[in-house]
Formats: sequence, structure tokens, C-alpha cells
Amino acid sequence: MENVSENEKKTIKQKLLEFQKSGLVSYGKYLTEQHEFASKTDSRKAYKKYIEEQIEMNIGKIKEIDEKLK
Repeated sequence: MENVSENEKKTIKQKLLEFQKSGLVSYGKYLTEQHEFASKTDSRKAYKKYIEEQIEMNIGKIKEIDEKLK
């Protein structure tokens, strides 16, 4: 197998991070929809709290990726 240059490694890593970020952005949209769904009735309070925690975690992951992409 050929040796991979540092430039190629950097390019591959950047593409992977961009792919992961696009997945997290899509997941964030899904979480937002679910949060709206959970907000419609009082019986879904636990689910709403869980979704809010997931939204915060997702935002944090996106910020980490943005820092790595700089």
C-alpha cells in the first residue's frame, strides 16, 4: 500500500469532519421538529427534557467540529 502524504491526510480528515457536521446539522433539524412535537402536550415533559439535552449536546458537537475545521 502506498504511503499517504500529510496533505492527503489533511484533506481526508477535513472531508470527514464536513460529512460529520452535515449529519449533525440534519440531526439538529430532526431534534427541533421533535421538540415542537413534544411541546404540544404536557404529558410529554420527560421527552421534551430529553430532546432539549440532545439539542445542547448536538450544538456542542457542531462547535467542536467547527473548531477543528479552522
